[in-house]
Amino acid sequence: MPTDEKMLGVILTGGKASRLKPLSNFFTKSQIPLLNRPLIAYAIDLLAGATIDEIAIVTSPNDQETELIAKDYRPDLKISTHVQAMPMGSGDALAACGSILKNRPVVVVAVDTILEESSPLINQLTDQIHTFITGGWDAWLPLHETDRPSQMGIVEVSASEQIISIEEKPDVPKSNLALVGIWMLTHEVVERICLNPEVSSRGEIEISGMLETLHRENASVGGRVWNGAWLDTGTLSALLKTQKILLRGNQSLIDPSAEINDSTIQDNVVVGPNCQLTNVDLKNALVAPGTVLQNIRGHDVVISPDGQLTSVI
Repeated sequence: MPTDEKMLGVILTGGKASRLKPLSNFFTKSQIPLLNRPLIAYAIDLLAGATIDEIAIVTSPNDQETELIAKDYRPDLKISTHVQAMPMGSGDALAACGSILKNRPVVVVAVDTILEESSPLINQLTDQIHTFITGGWDAWLPLHETDRPSQMGIVEVSASEQIISIEEKPDVPKSNLALVGIWMLTHEVVERICLNPEVSSRGEIEISGMLETLHRENASVGGRVWNGAWLDTGTLSALLKTQKILLRGNQSLIDPSAEINDSTIQDNVVVGPNCQLTNVDLKNALVAPGTVLQNIRGHDVVISPDGQLTSVI
């Protein structure tokens, strides 16, 4: 792959986020709040931190806000949005970007992929992109250990960073190295996904399915373990755990616009913008923007804008 091709970042925001209900009744997946920032902000920062200054965001047809949020958050970047008409998989979502993909390598990121560096002095995504570009790989996959290999896309990797096998949700996993929701693809692979896609048994076009085919065809697919945290935001319980990690020992995070009276705010509590709390006791809780609460005790809960408390235990 020529090194002078302009790398494009692509963020996939589709999915119903059904495991995040009732929050997802009020927010699309890209707008789910984490430390009072939408998930899309973390994906944008991940790409921008690797000096990618052009990002295509794939949204669902009913998502009218993600584009405005993204462009307002990083006006210094060139951001475009593209609609995936039907939820037909990650490959179909990538193809929805259309002509902007022509002759360009891409770094595709799932919007709920949250990665932390092991050291502030390094940028692993930059390093892995450099390896992908200079090493002549057809595809490159950041990896992370998982304790749930039967629920993930799992790979084996050699000492030379060559992928030996790729398997989606294997019954008998060959390793505990999982795909983290980031795919680096040459423009040739992107073109194949767009023009000659693999259709799964579920009728969806998945990037992972194409990678399995490329691997069988002896394409050059590499990967490297991410040395740092891979944080989960796929469920309400995981969201609170990730919130606690990102607070880094701080007791709570309260938006300056929130009004709190006669209340006790304990460990791992995030209160969103424009909330009004009176006589509440909160611990290990996320309070969504705009929530009005009175006279409640909320421990180990996620609270949606309508005031509904959902236990995470």
